[in-house]
Amino acid sequence: MKDSFAFGSLISATDPVAVLAIFKEMNADENLFAIIFGESIFNDAIGIVMYETVKNMGLDPSLSSSQMVFGAMGKFFLIFTGSIVVGAMTALIAAFI
Repeated sequence: MKDSFAFGSLISATDPVAVLAIFKEMNADENLFAIIFGESIFNDAIGIVMYETVKNMGLDPSLSSSQMVFGAMGKFFLIFTGSIVVGAMTALIAAFI
């Protein structure tokens, strides 16, 4: 069961990449492209946290299920916030240049 969840978390993050490649070839609407791109960033953060959570599941017997869930939520918000900050800083630097 643990291997199945780990594999699913790795595969789920690749879905928007294929859609974005097809949109680029078809010259799809820029707003639609931006929405799917934003969703893919969110999806990547969830995939990373889910994989790390499943990988570390059961290694520390002192943690309860609720502690693991809240720890995963904390990791998600940390990764998500970090991604937003890095993206915003990159956009500001690119706009400045």
